[in-house]
Amino acid sequence: MKTASAFCLLALALIASTTTAHAQTPAAGADCITLSQDQQIVRKNADTDLLLRNGQDHYIVRFKTSCSSAARSPTLAFSTQGQPNQLCSTGSKLHTKQQDCEVAALEPISAKLFGSKARARR
Repeated sequence: MKTASAFCLLALALIASTTTAHAQTPAAGADCITLSQDQQIVRKNADTDLLLRNGQDHYIVRFKTSCSSAARSPTLAFSTQGQPNQLCSTGSKLHTKQQDCEVAALEPISAKLFGSKARARR
């Protein structure tokens, strides 16, 4: 009887620790990308969103609230729960010199749409 109770307690402890570890994983269940050195960010008029090319993939990164500093900050860095160069559809932030902007969505788009939107912002 004591062995069964001890086994049940151990099983519950393992489940709880697995759930806690999973919750600390960057944006568990969210769509995430690792940012490469081969990227382009179009940030003119980037108050509510910006355009991102990461390698051969293209995205619109939308912010939860106004991120006015994204258009003028000399440095931009994405992170997700403290992990640099990790960008997810939820749980990520864009860090500028003036503010941290919470990401609301990471939307994949075609290269053609990226080019069209980039030209419109120039």
